[in-house]
Amino acid sequence: MSDTIEVSRDVFEPIADLVKIGLFKDEKEALKNLVLDQARAKIHHFDSKILEMKSKYNMSFEDFKRRIEVRKEDEVFEEWDDFIIWDSYESAKSYWLSVEGKLSGSQG
Repeated sequence: MSDTIEVSRDVFEPIADLVKIGLFKDEKEALKNLVLDQARAKIHHFDSKILEMKSKYNMSFEDFKRRIEVRKEDEVFEEWDDFIIWDSYESAKSYWLSVEGKLSGSQG
């Protein structure tokens, strides 16, 4: 994969300005840190959403998933809806954690 990409001037100029004022050593560092900040904000967001679900059901996602899977009686549609939502929160958090890990582990 190439190490370069084309970026339009209207996107690049604000990034270059951050370098000019000394916030970052170069554009690559600026982009890396901006994406890392975004990843951390997303992780925080999904952590709070996951905490809401844990509080609502007073259990972990794994326990809630097991509860849904082993239920023999009629389905509780609100729980199925919450399961789908909670699962998406867990997946999104996992994605952003992987982004954070890649960027935190990369050099320069």
